[in-house]
Amino acid sequence: MKTGILILILGFYVNPAVGFTLNSSTNPDLSGWADSDIKLLVNTANCPAGIDVPGIIAEAVEVWNNVPTSSMKVSYGGATTSTTFASPATVYCETNFQSVLGANQDYVPGAAAVQAPNGQITSGILYLNASSGLANISNFDRTVLTIVLAHEIGHILGLGHSESTNALMYFDASAKTEPRLSQDDMDGISYLYPSNELSDHKIAGCGLVDSSLPPPSTGTLTFLFSLLFMPLVLCWGWAQSMRRNLYWCKTK
Repeated sequence: MKTGILILILGFYVNPAVGFTLNSSTNPDLSGWADSDIKLLVNTANCPAGIDVPGIIAEAVEVWNNVPTSSMKVSYGGATTSTTFASPATVYCETNFQSVLGANQDYVPGAAAVQAPNGQITSGILYLNASSGLANISNFDRTVLTIVLAHEIGHILGLGHSESTNALMYFDASAKTEPRLSQDDMDGISYLYPSNELSDHKIAGCGLVDSSLPPPSTGTLTFLFSLLFMPLVLCWGWAQSMRRNLYWCKTK
C-alpha cells in the first residue's frame, strides 16, 4: 500500500514551470503584431556621440531572426524624426529618461512600450537612456548595449519578462555576457509568431497552428502530466491484487 501511495503522489506532483510571459500590461489578450515582418526606425538626434545605435540595432535584431519555429523577422528600417509611439516602432535616445519614464536613470539603460488597444500591437517605442545618469548608454560597451537592445526589442515584439534566469527576457540582464536566446525565449517568440513549417520549410515539416489563446496554466499542465502516470498506478494495483489472489490460493 505504501508503494501505491508513493506512485500516486509522484503522478500528481509536477514542479511548477517557469517561463516566458507576454507584454500584456496594455491588454491581457495580447497576440503580437499583425505582420511578423517588423522594422525599427531610429532617431539618433539625442544619442551620445560615438555610439553607433543603428549598427547595434542591426546586430540586436539578428538575435530574434534565427528561431526556426518562428516566422518573426525584425530589421533596422532606417532613420526617423519620431519621438513617440509609431509603426514601424521608434527607437529614441531620451535625455529626460527618468522624468519621462519614471525609471531610475542610474540603473536602467533602456525601456520599451507598445500600444495594443484590441489585443494586437499597433505601435511601439524603445527608449535609450541619454540622460546624465550612470546608466547613460555611453557608459556601456557594444556587447552590453546589444544585449540591452535585444532584450528591449523582445518587449517591442510582445514578450514580457521571463521567470527563467537563463532567458534573454529575464528582468535582470546584468549577468548576461552575450546576446543569445534561451529555449524559453524561442518558445515565447514562437508562441506569438509561429512558423508555418509546411509552407516555409521542406516537405514533411510540422505545421504549427497559430492561436489567440493564452498559454496553458500550470494547473492544467499538472493535471495533464498526472494522467501519464495513471496507467502505472492501475497496473501496480492490478499486480498487487494478483499477488494477493495467488498467495490465497497457495495457502488453501
